Amino acid sequence: MEFKENLECVFRCNMAGSWTFLLLWTSIAWHTSAGLIPARQDVYQDVEARADNTCSPSDRMYSTETMPAGSFMPWQFMIPGSSIGSSKYYMTIVNLTPYRFVRTSQHSYQFDVFDFGDVPSGKARQNTLVYTTRAGANHKDDNGEAYYRLQGTSKTFAIRGTTRIPDSYPWRTVVDLTGMGHGQREYGNPAAETSVTLVITGSEAYGYVTSLAYGANNWMRQLYDVIKDRQLRHIVMPGSHDAGMGTISQAWVRLGSSANTQTQGLNTYDQLRVGSRYFDMRLVSVNGGNDNFWAAHINDERTNVPVGATGESLNDIIGGINRFMSESPGEIIILWVRYMVNLDSSTDGRSRYWDEGKANAFYSKLERINNRCIGLDKINTRFDRLRAQTLLDLNGGAGCVLILTEGSLQPGIPADRPSSGIYYGPRYMNRDDFWADRRDTASLAAAQTAHVVDSAYRRDMDDGDRFSIMQWQCTPDIAAATLYGLSSIAILPTNPSLYWSGVNAMTPEAWPTVIMQDYVGMVHRGETAFAGQLGAELRTLVIGLNLYMASQNCQVSTRKNPLLAGRIWRLSAGDASGGQFNGIIYANGTIDLTPPRGFHLGRVEKLRNGTLFGNGTVLASDRSNPSSCP
Repeated sequence: MEFKENLECVFRCNMAGSWTFLLLWTSIAWHTSAGLIPARQDVYQDVEARADNTCSPSDRMYSTETMPAGSFMPWQFMIPGSSIGSSKYYMTIVNLTPYRFVRTSQHSYQFDVFDFGDVPSGKARQNTLVYTTRAGANHKDDNGEAYYRLQGTSKTFAIRGTTRIPDSYPWRTVVDLTGMGHGQREYGNPAAETSVTLVITGSEAYGYVTSLAYGANNWMRQLYDVIKDRQLRHIVMPGSHDAGMGTISQAWVRLGSSANTQTQGLNTYDQLRVGSRYFDMRLVSVNGGNDNFWAAHINDERTNVPVGATGESLNDIIGGINRFMSESPGEIIILWVRYMVNLDSSTDGRSRYWDEGKANAFYSKLERINNRCIGLDKINTRFDRLRAQTLLDLNGGAGCVLILTEGSLQPGIPADRPSSGIYYGPRYMNRDDFWADRRDTASLAAAQTAHVVDSAYRRDMDDGDRFSIMQWQCTPDIAAATLYGLSSIAILPTNPSLYWSGVNAMTPEAWPTVIMQDYVGMVHRGETAFAGQLGAELRTLVIGLNLYMASQNCQVSTRKNPLLAGRIWRLSAGDASGGQFNGIIYANGTIDLTPPRGFHLGRVEKLRNGTLFGNGTVLASDRSNPSSCP
C-alpha cells in the first residue's frame, strides 16, 4: 500500500539525511556571475571504467518504449478569459540519464485527474493534472504529490501540484529535487492546458544537471572534454530565431508591432546567457547610412513594400556579444547573417541591394566583434566538419564567434571578408535549415518530428549528415500573430511542446544540431530576470543531448560514454553547467539559497479525508503526511 511506502520513505530519508548534513558542512560554494547560484568546486578525478575507454554499443541506454501521446494547448486559450472552463495543466519530465524514473507513489486531493507515470531512459512524459470542478470545493486545499526514484540509485525527486489563491498564477507546480541535492523550484503554471517542464541529465558517475537553475554560462567549455573531438555538426546547441528582435525600435517601422514582429523577449547578451549559441541574425541598413545597421523582421526584404520593423542596433548586438565573451570565455557562437539590404521609403525593391561601399561599411562594423574565428578559410575542411576543439581553442582558448553571411547584394559585390573571419555561409557550411512553415503548434510539431523520423537528421558521418537546424517556431499569418501575440504563441503552446513531442522523436541516430525557438528562456510573458524568472530548460536539454544522446552513437563519439566512464566528484555531485543549486526558487522569482533543512515547498502536513492514492486507496479520515522527503 502506498501509504506504507511513504512511511518507509521516512526511515530511508532520515538515514540519508545525516550524511547529507555532513556533506553540507564540508562543501564550499561561491556565487556565479549572477550572484545567486552556488558554483561547483572543480575538484574531481578522472576514472577509467574499462581499459580501452572506447565507445561500445553494449553501453546503449536509450529506451525504445513508446510514450503516451501528449496534448497541445488549444490556441484559443491564449485569449484572456477563454480557458475559464478548463482546469487542466501538464507537467513534462525529460529523462536524459541512464536510469528509469520510476514513479514510486502518488496521492492527490481535489484532483479529477492526477496522472503521473514512469519515464524511461531517453524519453519524455507529459503528465496530467486536472483540478476538480466539483461545486463547493475550496481550491486552497488542492494538493497532489508524485514521488520518483532513479532506478538503481539512491536519488529521488517529487512533483507537487498545489495552489496559491489569490495570485496572478494561482495554479502551481513544485519541483522538489532535494533528494538529488539540487534544490526546489515553484512554478506558476503559465496558462490552462500548457506545460511546466523538468529536464534532468547526467549520472551517478558524472553528476547531474537539471533545469531548475542556471550555473556557469560557458556551458560548452564545461563540456569541453565531451565535445572537443566531435565535428561541429554533431554539437547540439540552442538557437534564437530572429535573434535581434528582442525589442521593437523606431529606426524603421511599417505595420510591425511587438505582437506580430517581436520574436524574442531578451536582448542578444541575455540570450547568450540563457544558452543560445546559434543566432538567426537578420541585419539591414536604414535610410542609406553607412553606420546605421539594425536587426529587422520583415515579410520580404526585397519586396517593393516590406512589412515589419527593426529591433536591436548592430552596435548593441556587438556590445552584448563582446561583453558575454569576456565574462564567459570558451564558447562557439555562430551568427548566420541574412537580409543585408537597405530599408527606406523607396518602392523599388531592387534599390534595396547594397553597393560595395555599404557592404564594406558593414564588414568593418562586424570586425568590432572580438574573438572572431579567423583563419578558417585556410583549412581545407567545410565548417560543419571542423572538430569542435578547433574552434574552442581559438583566441588562446577563449573560443570564437563564427560569422556567416547570406545576404542580397548587387552583382559583383563581395559576399564576405574571409581575412576578417566573415565567411559566405553557403560556400563554407553544409547546412539543413528546415522551416516547416506551419501556422499552429500541432502542425509544426508533426512536420518537425517527421523530419527527424525520416532520417533528415541522421548521424552516420556520410554526406547527408549535416549541420541541421530544427526551427521549433510557428509561422502564423499576421492576423493570428496580432490576435495572440508571438510571445504567447511561443511561450504557451509551442516551446513547451518541444520537450515531449520533439524529444520523443529523437534517437542516438537522429537529432538536430540547432534547436531554434522564439522567446528563448522565457517561462512567463514579461518576466525577464535572469535569476529566478527565466528557465534553463532548453540549455539543459542540449547539454543532455550532447552528454546522453550523441554519446551513444559510436560513429559520432568514439570515446566511452561520459555518463558511464565520466568523473567522480568529491564532496558533492558537480554538473556540466558549472554549478549545483540547492536552494529554493519561488514562483515570484525570490531565491532562498539556505532554506531550512527538511523544508519541502508545497508539501502538506496533513492528508485530508478523501485523498486518493495511486493504487486506488482513498483515505477515510485525516492522516499525517509521512513523506518527509521526496
